[in-house]
Formats: sequence, C-alpha cells, structure tokens
Amino acid sequence: LPKAMASFFPTSTTECYVTKHVRNSEILENNCFEYGGADVAGPRCRFAANCILLKVLYIGLEPYMRVFCVTGKEPEWDVGRVPRGKVIGEVLQSNVPWISIGMKVKVTAPWRTYTWVEVTPRVLVEELDNTVPPELYLGLAGSGGRTARLALEKLVKPQAGHVALVTAAASCVGLAACQLMRMEGVTVLGSCGSERKVTLLKKLGVKAFNYKTENADEALARLAPTGLDFLFDNTAGRVRTAAIKIMRGGGVILTSGRIARYDAFGGPAGGDEALEKQIIYENCLHDYGQFFVGHFSGDFVECTSHIIRLYKRGRLKNFDTIVDGFHNLGEAFAGIFRGKTV
Repeated sequence: LPKAMASFFPTSTTECYVTKHVRNSEILENNCFEYGGADVAGPRCRFAANCILLKVLYIGLEPYMRVFCVTGKEPEWDVGRVPRGKVIGEVLQSNVPWISIGMKVKVTAPWRTYTWVEVTPRVLVEELDNTVPPELYLGLAGSGGRTARLALEKLVKPQAGHVALVTAAASCVGLAACQLMRMEGVTVLGSCGSERKVTLLKKLGVKAFNYKTENADEALARLAPTGLDFLFDNTAGRVRTAAIKIMRGGGVILTSGRIARYDAFGGPAGGDEALEKQIIYENCLHDYGQFFVGHFSGDFVECTSHIIRLYKRGRLKNFDTIVDGFHNLGEAFAGIFRGKTV
C-alpha cells in the first residue's frame, strides 16, 4: 500500500449494538439492532502490543447466531453490547509481527466499520488467498463449508449409491453438504423453501422440493421411493420427522442445526420428536446427535485450504447473498429467517 494508506489510523468508527432480546418463540425484527459512533482512540479501543486494526469489508451472518439473541445465551449479545462474529478486513495497523499492513484477513471481531482485535494464541487469524473472492471465506470456505466437510469426514458419511436427504439444502451448510456428497456418488435430495432455491439445487444435480408448497411425506415418497440411507439435518421439525419415517434400517442421522426452531417467522416447526425416537430405536438407526464444528477447530485451516482447492478446480460452486451497507446488518440478519438468503 502507499505510505499514506499505511499510516492511516481512523479516529472514529460506527458500531452495531443489540437493543433488545428476542426469544426463539418470537420473530426477530430489524429493530433489534441500532447503530452509533465510537472513538477508535478512546478507552474502548484496546490497541495494545498484540492488537490489529481492521477496515471491515464483510461481516458473516449465520443462523446459529439467532440463539444468541435470547437473554443470557451469550454475554456479548447483551443489550447495549456490540456482537462479535466472523469478519473479513484489511489491516490498517498491526502490532503483531507476522500480520502486515494491507493484508486481508478473516478473524472473529466486533461488528464495527473499523474494528480492533487482540491477537492471542486462542484467536485464529487467517490470511486470505487473493486469487479467490474474499467473501468465499465467510461461506463455502468458512463456517458453512467447514461444518459440512468436517462432519462428513470426521464423523460419518454416506457411501456411493446411498440416498441422502439434506434439509435447508440451499443454506450455506446445505449447499456444501449436497455438493460434497454428490462427489462421492451419493444420490442427494434436498428440501428448501422457495422455487428459486429448487431451481438452484436442481442445477447442482440435487433432487429438490419446496416444503412450503409440497407435503414432505409426499415429496419424499416421490423422490425416494425405496427410502433414505442418510439424513443431514439442518432444520428439525416436520421435514426431519418425514425423513426419519422412511429411513432404511441402519440409516445414519447427522444433525447440524435446528433452524426451524430458531425463530417464529415461519410458524410452528412441527414434527414429532417422540415418534422420531421410537423409529430410531425400532429401526436401529445411527443418530449422531447435534454436532459442534468447533470441536474440530484444529482442522479449520486445512479444511479451508482443501475447499479452496476444490473451488479453484471448479468442483465446488459458491453461492452468497450479499447485502450492501453496514446499517443494513439487522435487515440482513432477519432475512435469514425469512428465506431471503442462500
């Protein structure tokens, strides 16, 4: 960077903070967040010997964050606090020897236009590959892709010839899981919530259906007449129950998320958990429960590198919903639970 840019140190920033908590039984609205100014050089900026200062380029928003909007779930999501999440930023100042000014990095940081991070051994700072779009690191090569690949590699994955269902198949995790399993010769079905998403999934070779316009039991009977071997579940609710009802003996269930229960916008999630437990027991299904990708944090860097290699070879495709403007963070976050994103 030019010297003038290298010496740039902003005096103020805009930050997003929580204004109220919303239970999972309520609808998340845009007004749950507000925006205000802060002094970068003031007491709230801990620009210490091991800190970096970033100009934020992208902020990653993911469904699991909705759980933090509930009182007491996460201190940094308390009213008046600035939430933290994965961001892509350009380094403006650095007191860390291996992080240079001008470098683009991904790191967990507070939601600010200019933000600062204290780099400790527990903080993962990833330098971006400048030959791929930076937003890739917040989606396919970020938490979404990692969740799909590491679950399939570290826990269990279907074999070639098996029939698998991915719920919320047009989500970031879902799209990665669909593509990775299809590479292994698996027949992949996918549920989603719009015709636009059905079209997207079909282009990837996924047998997709819209659970909002077609009964899940009927759709699965049509698409998987001989049953399912594998369920990669991101939603819980009625589609999960319908899938478990037609799983063949010895089938496998991986649970990544329960987005149908995170927010009330889509109405009751439905489903019958008692029936699910009964079928799992009677049909000897292997239920791995809900996994947490953070348990595999030691594999994050290698996993991202692997996904980027597949992306560069054209074997994985990336799909993002990008909302422009820092002041649209609340609207973008709420949009996840209204089916507006992939």
